[in-house]
Amino acid sequence: MPRYTFKLFDDSGGIEDDVGVSLPNPEVAYRYACDVVLELMNCRELRTRHWQLDVYEGDGKKVFEIPFVAIDPTLDHLTTAQRSLVEHGSPIIRSSKKALYAARLTGREARSLVERSRGKPYLAADRGRKVIRDNS
Repeated sequence: MPRYTFKLFDDSGGIEDDVGVSLPNPEVAYRYACDVVLELMNCRELRTRHWQLDVYEGDGKKVFEIPFVAIDPTLDHLTTAQRSLVEHGSPIIRSSKKALYAARLTGREARSLVERSRGKPYLAADRGRKVIRDNS
């Protein structure tokens, strides 16, 4: 049975699932991923609508991606044209938030490098990721 892993693209650097779940086929994996998306969105649709969940098969090949906006039930009252506009805007918002997060990380890294060079305490990790990048 194939193992599927997931990567969530949220307002920060994203979250990767390195364990995964064994499911019989891509159709079941899609339904499972949709359930995960609906659970993550529950009562937070406006704040999470621009997020996306990517699904990978055991060998690391992307099988599909699920933009949260595509299955957001709170948009069902909109006309097709209105929904299309919201769906079109979501990747733009996601991209903007990704750039903003990267800028924040760069600022944290710069402050940490300055403090380290002065021999003072500095932020070493944020959400389990090193703040100061290795040169290698």
